[in-house]
Amino acid sequence: MNQWGMTSDNDSSLEPKQGGVFGLNCEAHVTKFEFNPNAGKDGVPGAAIDITVKVGDRDYMKRVFDISRLWYKGDEVQPGQEGYEEAYKAEQTQKQAMVVHYLKSFGVTEDQIKNTLQAGNVTDFKSWCIAMTSLAPANYQTIPVDVFLQYQYSIREGQSKTYLELPNNMKSGKFIFPAVKPVGEWKPVEKNGGLIFVDNTNNEHPCFKTQAFMESPVASEQKEGDQQTQTASNPMMQGGAAPANGTTAQSSVW
Repeated sequence: MNQWGMTSDNDSSLEPKQGGVFGLNCEAHVTKFEFNPNAGKDGVPGAAIDITVKVGDRDYMKRVFDISRLWYKGDEVQPGQEGYEEAYKAEQTQKQAMVVHYLKSFGVTEDQIKNTLQAGNVTDFKSWCIAMTSLAPANYQTIPVDVFLQYQYSIREGQSKTYLELPNNMKSGKFIFPAVKPVGEWKPVEKNGGLIFVDNTNNEHPCFKTQAFMESPVASEQKEGDQQTQTASNPMMQGGAAPANGTTAQSSVW
């Protein structure tokens, strides 16, 4: 383990890793969709679903935890308080829909999911995680997907900028799909202030984003001390994507 020797400067492990870009990333793969019984801090027991999507040479990870803290009208609420049940249901809906969204990206149907959940073996979050991850086909890691990556909402402690990540919920719409083969390539196109993707014959990809999304913090990289406005720092808002005017889309700066 501690033996030193030679590593060629041509070694493939030294090559720069190529990751994703903001927007649509094609031919990615979900390499992990697993129940984790030890997802608590420092590996202590705690149920979660671990998800990894590989884009190029980089891994983008997400961990789906049980609901622990909730807010209602800007204030944290506890069980029994006004708004708790409403906030719980809304958060539960987001988590359930997101996990279903991943499953459908590698071919699992809603009927399959419903049948599994109706088997009577789901009694809590842990058993739900086990049931949902059991639905992943044996070959899911080899199934290509198209995934939309966005920026973190804000700069996190210890960082100097925001980085690309998988969405945390479904509030901005669908973000992962069974791979759709284009005629030529998918190119970003501005439409009504939002974003769509079209190929060389103007077929549209099912992935799209609204104007509200494109004007939000997750649509632009933020850097510490950067005073740029959202519009100024967003490539599409600067004309980085072609308008949807019936002409062939132009290449974006992404």
